[in-house]
Amino acid sequence: MSYLKRVRQLLAMAVFAIFVLVFVRFDSFGSLLAAIGLPQFAPALTAPFMWSSAVVIAGILIFTALFGRVYCSVICPLGLVQDLMLRLRRLIGKTGYRTLPSLAVLHAIVAAMVGGTWLAGYMLPTALLEPFAAGGRIFAGVFQPLAAVLFKYKSSFFGDSVNWLGMASLKAFDVAGTAIVVAMTLLLFILCWRWGRVYCNSLCPVGAVLRMIAGHSMVKVVIDTEKCVSCGVCEKICKAGCIDAATKTIDNSRCIACFNCLDSCRLSGILLKAGANKHTKTSAPTSNGRRAFVGGLAAAAAGYFLPVKFQSAPAADTILPPGAGNHKDFSSRCISCHLCVAACPSSVIRPSSSGTGLRSLQQPSLVFDLGMCEQNCNLCSQICPVMAIKPIMTEHKKFLKIGEVVYKQNLCVVETNGTDCGACAEHCPTQAVRMVPYRNNLMIPQTDPSICIGCGSCEHICPVRPDKAIIVKPVAEQTMITLPEQEKLAPKAENEFPF
Repeated sequence: MSYLKRVRQLLAMAVFAIFVLVFVRFDSFGSLLAAIGLPQFAPALTAPFMWSSAVVIAGILIFTALFGRVYCSVICPLGLVQDLMLRLRRLIGKTGYRTLPSLAVLHAIVAAMVGGTWLAGYMLPTALLEPFAAGGRIFAGVFQPLAAVLFKYKSSFFGDSVNWLGMASLKAFDVAGTAIVVAMTLLLFILCWRWGRVYCNSLCPVGAVLRMIAGHSMVKVVIDTEKCVSCGVCEKICKAGCIDAATKTIDNSRCIACFNCLDSCRLSGILLKAGANKHTKTSAPTSNGRRAFVGGLAAAAAGYFLPVKFQSAPAADTILPPGAGNHKDFSSRCISCHLCVAACPSSVIRPSSSGTGLRSLQQPSLVFDLGMCEQNCNLCSQICPVMAIKPIMTEHKKFLKIGEVVYKQNLCVVETNGTDCGACAEHCPTQAVRMVPYRNNLMIPQTDPSICIGCGSCEHICPVRPDKAIIVKPVAEQTMITLPEQEKLAPKAENEFPF
């Protein structure tokens, strides 16, 4: 059965490589997103209903009912990250796992709580625990900055004439955003170090759904009691902690189909068999089932009703990506996967900090210190897996108002230094900022917020430090602007000199 493990490893490495390419070189490999974003459980469930989403969810559930939790070991991005951590764990020298308790009640309560908050439109628990979102933040917050550092300090292998890492090499290092992601990654590594993939069977909401089906899957890993001598080798190699060598049982609801145990047994005491088998561990006792049901019901209710105070809180003072609409709709759908953060070529889309409140924590927002929102770029609206950022064409984006200009005359160099500048007006694409006569033959900016689209070009280019003289503030609702028609030239008289 060793070939099953090899096939699983090859598929997992291919999917992992695709994730790295998409998050590091989206400019060249963004089309691969369909290969990894489409078959993800939570994005398909969170996005507006489409037949493709229904097919994805049904396909994952049916495949789990047939072959167990292959999704967790091959497709799930956070599962692949955990496998990488477990590999590092082995290299460091710590080997062997132990049988873990079922934790079915805890798992049901956590999943129900996440489901309740998700239904209420409060996405922070989903963003923290959902595997695609958590995995995406690790790829965007750890792997992409590492790629940028690699290109910056490239070895002689990389030639200056070839930009091997694309726009990842131009990415700014966001200290606050990366620090949060690194802290979460370290916490996940500690869990892996102590207990293997315990997250998958105690905290992951997708795992909670799949384990209810996987326990009754048609094809299962089973122990042949006649050949098994309870040596415990398979138990020590099981990273899910679901094998009990003493009782010769396997909890298939927690088995993540890594097939490591099939390779470990020299007596062929572990098999992959179809159909019900007396050697498989039975489902949890009725008392545990009742406790899980009651606890899950209470957690779902609490998750739905407790976030009311967060829902009624004022909108965060952040500028949303173009196509997000408004803060209420955006924050109730965005899972903070940070795919848009990784894809933004101008590095203006950043994870929101704790200062924006819990409701918007780590959700993307626009900051213009390193660039502006390019008019001809609509990547973020193309790639959002949950449609929190609605698709928008580039020709429409040029007239989409995502923010509004605010001019602070007391900070402007024209006022403070008595010198001309005009950089803001020169870079404004809609002429919402224009230069008008001022005293001492100077020109000073004049703003028209009604035709400002909030692209941030004026704020980015303003030379005043530390507080800019011209900034962009958020708008309550993203709308389309209408530019005034240009004045038509008066018709020429017939006998007028043409020059």
